[in-house]
Amino acid sequence: MSSSPMTYIPPLCDGACGTTPRSQIPMMEVMMQDMMSMLRMMPTVCWAMVMQRRHMSWADMAHMGMQIMLACMEMCIMVCALPMYMMLPGAMFAMWMGVCCMVCMAMCWKLNGKEMMHQCVVGSKSWMMGLESDDEKWMFMGGMGMSSRHCHGTTLPILSKLFSRAMTCICMPTYGMPMDMLMMMLQRCMPISTQAKRTLYGQMRCALLDDTMKRCVVLCHNHSAVVVSQVISQLCCDIPEEKLCKLEIYTFGSAAAEFMLPMGESNLESEMPHHMNMSSMHSMDRDSDSDMMPTRKGVHIEHFAMANDPFAQMGVLKTVRNNMDGRYFGGVFFMNDMSSMMNNPSMSMTSQQMSQNMTMFSSGIMMEDYLLSMFPAQLLPATDDSGMSRSNMNCGMMDCTMMIDRDCASKREIAAMGSYYAASGHKKTGNKRRSWTGLATMAGMEKEMMRNGMGAGMDGLEMARKVCKDCDKHRGRDVSWLCRYASMGKNGMTMGLGVEAEMMDSSMMMKGMAA
Repeated sequence: MSSSPMTYIPPLCDGACGTTPRSQIPMMEVMMQDMMSMLRMMPTVCWAMVMQRRHMSWADMAHMGMQIMLACMEMCIMVCALPMYMMLPGAMFAMWMGVCCMVCMAMCWKLNGKEMMHQCVVGSKSWMMGLESDDEKWMFMGGMGMSSRHCHGTTLPILSKLFSRAMTCICMPTYGMPMDMLMMMLQRCMPISTQAKRTLYGQMRCALLDDTMKRCVVLCHNHSAVVVSQVISQLCCDIPEEKLCKLEIYTFGSAAAEFMLPMGESNLESEMPHHMNMSSMHSMDRDSDSDMMPTRKGVHIEHFAMANDPFAQMGVLKTVRNNMDGRYFGGVFFMNDMSSMMNNPSMSMTSQQMSQNMTMFSSGIMMEDYLLSMFPAQLLPATDDSGMSRSNMNCGMMDCTMMIDRDCASKREIAAMGSYYAASGHKKTGNKRRSWTGLATMAGMEKEMMRNGMGAGMDGLEMARKVCKDCDKHRGRDVSWLCRYASMGKNGMTMGLGVEAEMMDSSMMMKGMAA
């Protein structure tokens, strides 16, 4: 386990265009792998839900009880369907199945609610100074296990206040844990058109084509990252490349198996980290927030993943760390086990106490787990039970110095070059071990290969190493673009706005979380 609580894996460059899309893998093989991964993650999900119960309100506990009842009923129907079909007459079996389906549909209707989209402008009206940001579109897509009531009643107000923006929420409908797992497995293997996917595509397309919009930000959690990934792939075919520059994607515990973007020179141009652009941002006028973003030519993507999150384990972490040939664009902020923060001698005692309090929010099953781990100074009460001030306990995961995973970044680029070389029709090396050094990879390759994809692959490798060097010995807050939108909490400075604002009323925040 890493000595640092935060590990950063730089974005994939893939100059050689050698990564393998998931569509090129046989579907049955992919489905079998996903099925085994889901079976392994089910005990972790159940245990995380049980541990989460201690921090829930009565309404959330009632929602969880209904989720458990629905899941148990669906499992019973699956197990008893075949015996009942063989034992009962046809009419009685149809009647039994019809009653069971009607009960399940009624419970799903209760969990999903009537509306799929919700809007919240609490943050933009109460906490944002100056003109409202009408030139930005912020959207959040809830994940698995998040009911419509909890999504728009608790999570959405927290996000709106935290980022001081008007927020639009698109709720993923739930049909019980077994059916949701089955739907996620199918969506990871093939594009499936759903109402939530069509709604998200329409909202993102309108925002990107609107010339008055200067930024389109999408936040998604676990299962919804699969839908966002497919929508991005579709938008890359429908939207001009210069309009895609307005798009920013932030995933939390992404369960997506891949995140694809157009290949080309835009991937070889490293984006300026947040800490390298701070001086120029603070020198600009406070009302020019929309123009204070670093120049880039593509979509900006950031992934946040917890070590204990089962959805991240089968999604972003599995693809980035194990499947080196996978096509997963965007930087990855990997949050190690929270207990490592308590044993870090470089942190103060107050920070270690803060880390101990944060361990109860480390499952990643709920969106609030990520928010509390990343932005504790903004979300936790002003004082704890012992009366300690929050200003002395503002060390979250994004405030810790990151460890840069150079090996993983280099291996991904070298694996892409190796895949390009293997797919170019040259003689295979049999079972010869793949070398993870740039010199050994280039050895024995013809000059014409250097003039084609391998030269660009080496440029991508050098670019990845440069990003690792630029981000070394920096905090997660210094590198992540998302942190510039959130209030820092201690001095009331809003990152990216250059505006001194009052700290958010934490009691109102916690009241919204307990609603």
